[in-house]
Amino acid sequence: MVFSSGKNVHAAAGTTSRGGDDGESVLAPGDNYFPVSPDTLNPDSLTDFQVYLRRGGRFVLYTKERERFSHERKERLVESGIDTVYIPYHQQSSYENYVFDNLEYILRDETIPIKVRSRVFLDTTSRQVASVFEKRLPALGEDSLENIRHVVSSSLSFLSTPEAMENIGKFVSHDYQTFTHSVQVFSYAMMLMHVLGRDTDERLLIDVGIGAILHDIGKVHVPTKILNKPGRLNEKEWGHIVLHPVHGMRMCASVAVSQTSLNCIMFHHEKYNGAGYPSGMKEKEIPFYARLVACCDVYDALTSKRPYAPAREPYEALKIMGGEMDGSFDPEVFTAFIRMLGGGMKP
Repeated sequence: MVFSSGKNVHAAAGTTSRGGDDGESVLAPGDNYFPVSPDTLNPDSLTDFQVYLRRGGRFVLYTKERERFSHERKERLVESGIDTVYIPYHQQSSYENYVFDNLEYILRDETIPIKVRSRVFLDTTSRQVASVFEKRLPALGEDSLENIRHVVSSSLSFLSTPEAMENIGKFVSHDYQTFTHSVQVFSYAMMLMHVLGRDTDERLLIDVGIGAILHDIGKVHVPTKILNKPGRLNEKEWGHIVLHPVHGMRMCASVAVSQTSLNCIMFHHEKYNGAGYPSGMKEKEIPFYARLVACCDVYDALTSKRPYAPAREPYEALKIMGGEMDGSFDPEVFTAFIRMLGGGMKP
């Protein structure tokens, strides 16, 4: 959810039929609410949830279900200095679906503060990826793939800006989880495509984005105790890890995933010097966009707290990648990645 405080906010007990100011009506019955930014509400779309304002210890209805959060209503809040509205917890799923449907509008609207858009991007994308990764099914469903495609296409313009990278970084959890890691790898991959000048083909961007988001989907077939093991893996356990790209390929076999996306899923652990897995390919044998995802994947893993290693500082991670892991990455990709992190994105 967006801007949830993590704590339940309780309304005053009871109800009242007294009308509020500016057309507001009835005090809500006792309920729990979560706060959101009104910037996330599209004046051109109907809402399937109620929106409340907080007046002291009371919550007053501002808009009802199936009512537009009009430009006039939005402007009234701005004039009153109100930057937070409240939605009942029992309508949380309706709000999340609404944000998902309006994601492109929110991310493209430059009048919405960048921190709000960054938070919406991370929350919405992480939720969609989690829903895919938490289903331990043999194959990826068409509906799930379409949701991922919607997230990717809605995010393209937003992720081509240095402001997005800077602000997303402020919200990132430093604890490694497969689905949040995948969202981060996707973010880095789209920004890196921009730096490399490979962002002129929207179809290609979407395909690489899908591959980046789903690159670790095969890990749903790896036992959790292996993924979360704090110590070194034994040979049998490592055998499970090595197979996750193959599992990922199989899961995507029944849906319309492009070859570019499949390459990212299958070959993101190949190394430029041939020391990777599962095929041991090297240099230009490895598909270019798999080489790109590989660089983003390792950097995010190194800078996240994992069960078997602490999070590294960015400069330290890059030092490891260019030193201890020298030869693992495509030189062109790694150089561009460093430039990206240094703020050297294309104007």
